[in-house]
Amino acid sequence: GSTWLAWTGKTLRMSGKPMTWVHEAQKCSESYSADELSTWFAEYYSRTTNGTMNGKEARHKHIIDHTCLPTVGRDPSADLGVLVATLNPHGSHEETPEFTDEQWSDIFDSAVPDLAVGMLVRTNAVKRAISSIAASYQRKICHSKKLHGDEKCIKRLPKTLTLDPAELMNAIRDSERSRAIVTESAAELASQHGDGRIFCLTYEGMQLDLVGKMKDLGDYLGATIDPESIAKLEEESVSYKRGSDDLRQYIDNYEEIRAMFEKENTCLLDQLEATEPKIFPLCDVYTGDDVEDEQ
Repeated sequence: GSTWLAWTGKTLRMSGKPMTWVHEAQKCSESYSADELSTWFAEYYSRTTNGTMNGKEARHKHIIDHTCLPTVGRDPSADLGVLVATLNPHGSHEETPEFTDEQWSDIFDSAVPDLAVGMLVRTNAVKRAISSIAASYQRKICHSKKLHGDEKCIKRLPKTLTLDPAELMNAIRDSERSRAIVTESAAELASQHGDGRIFCLTYEGMQLDLVGKMKDLGDYLGATIDPESIAKLEEESVSYKRGSDDLRQYIDNYEEIRAMFEKENTCLLDQLEATEPKIFPLCDVYTGDDVEDEQ
């Protein structure tokens, strides 16, 4: 989902509207301390210390090959247009220190124009959890979270998975926790430091109408995208999808998992059985307690 979202930058460029995108911006700080990272964000969103990527041709390279944006001493007169940086807002994330209210205030106060808040979530917690489990195998074999389809290691990846029910439930709980925390964090930031508005984008919403959702995002950011340019998004292949949307074809012990959900949580059963994109509510798997404390 975030990879698709990142290609909005390319679409804006095709429309002749500058946009600079930094994906997983927490990785742009060498120390990952909250103080240094919050300073980095404040500089990034300040038009007085603008910089550019290493060469304009690199600005819209494939997202996994991007170079972090230097903020000091690099062409301060450059027109970077809309500035976007993604961040996992939860302090427990291994690469994201937790900001204080004062640090968030510094970030928002330095933004010109006012900093807008948006969030991206995947609502099918079951499929997100299974993707996470499959990605662990992929990282061991291919040493990468994302694939493009031409890697030799793909032949060594398992074509189906046998799921451990307890491991799956933990992954689902983690998925719901992430969604709840992202939503809460975005709401708090928007109400305390911004104008109260939030742009909420779902992975499934983009599957259903990528062009429409990207147009909505451009409008929200004040950089309207022309229809011809945004339509080209659907022609781009940004990552290689291995699993089937019909989990009966991908999960060896599908019936065992289905029986567990049918008995314990029919909301999750709906997500398991979905073969088409659909936006789902939370299934109350995460109750507000920290996952690590429950294990």
